Amino acid sequence: MEKVDVAIIGGGPGGATLANILASRGISTALVERQKDFSKEFRGEGLMPSGNEVLEQIGFNLDDVDYRKVEEINLFYKGELEANPEIEFLKKGELRWVSQPQLLEKLIKNASGFDNFIFYRGYKAQDLIYNEDRVDGVLIASGNHEVSIKAKVVIGFDGRTSMVRRKLKFEVKEYKLQPDVLWFKIPYPKKFLPGSQAFFSLFPKSFLVAVPVYDEKLQVGWIIPAGSYGELRKKGQEKWIQYIKEKSPKGFADHLQKCLDEKLISDPFILKMTLDRVKKWNKKGALLLGDAAHTMNAVGGQGLNIALRDAVVCANHLVPLMSGNPSSASLDKAFDAIERERISEVRQVQEIQSRPPKFITLSEFSVQLIVPILRFVFRFNFMTALREATIKRMSRGFSEVKLKI
Repeated sequence: MEKVDVAIIGGGPGGATLANILASRGISTALVERQKDFSKEFRGEGLMPSGNEVLEQIGFNLDDVDYRKVEEINLFYKGELEANPEIEFLKKGELRWVSQPQLLEKLIKNASGFDNFIFYRGYKAQDLIYNEDRVDGVLIASGNHEVSIKAKVVIGFDGRTSMVRRKLKFEVKEYKLQPDVLWFKIPYPKKFLPGSQAFFSLFPKSFLVAVPVYDEKLQVGWIIPAGSYGELRKKGQEKWIQYIKEKSPKGFADHLQKCLDEKLISDPFILKMTLDRVKKWNKKGALLLGDAAHTMNAVGGQGLNIALRDAVVCANHLVPLMSGNPSSASLDKAFDAIERERISEVRQVQEIQSRPPKFITLSEFSVQLIVPILRFVFRFNFMTALREATIKRMSRGFSEVKLKI
């Protein structure tokens, strides 16, 4: 049996960042990641100023990590440009679409420089280990090889399908009417979007979001009603690509047709969007963070950044305790303090993220009423302050998060 101070389940950005901080402060840490290859799993890649600030605080830079800056965002409806707002943090190049595999490999490499860090790559967390009625470890396995890890603290940073959340049956608050996202990549359309631009395109009952990514591609997400992909798949790729083309700006439609003709469209995959949070973040001595505690929708560009901020706040509370022999009561008190410090920001981000998906439930008539309002919000100067205040909070955080230990 392996013994450590802290066992973190989930080697995504939040878990890997927390492991870096803890190990660098002399706390023995085990990080468990089920994937051997980080490219095998879809994870958020949009790094906003709020997330980058965390990486800077732990001394991490993006050297040797591929990324692409997003310089502009456009809004289209029925193929016509409705808005192209000037957004300060975009103009400064502060929204970056990073290579998640490279980011994670570098975080793991940094943490591996500490003798008290153990990384279990390709190990799946199977079950929790208990001492009486309190979690004090985790059972993991890679193939037929099982390892029991005993830990003073077990943290579930294991995403929206969290084993820790499932095993402990955490109560969950859900935001209803969450749609599905059909993801695919195409070569970046340089003629249609010179520079490095993202765009939203509103359709009846669905909408498109497209973002330039680090590999000279355009990551396209088509947000569609939940459960509707089955019918689309039956009709075949050409049919649903044709639908997107008919509703899109001509430059993009032409590029998409070329990609279809030349077989340059990546294999699409469907992702069920979820937006929820557990009602209490700790139970029986285990703590949930990141998407395990509060999922963010996949097109909001927030999951990565919120997880990084969770890691810093968690470290601020745990490091002072772990230098001694913390009691169960003191750990539970720290867990509650972490949640209190983070919950306000999480709630506000989720409330904002819950609104766009409702767009796909509207009739075409309702959409035609809403679009002029959006045009009004983006084009008139006296709305600028309100718009910029919301964007600033979403990009830089609703609260201050500083590494204090």
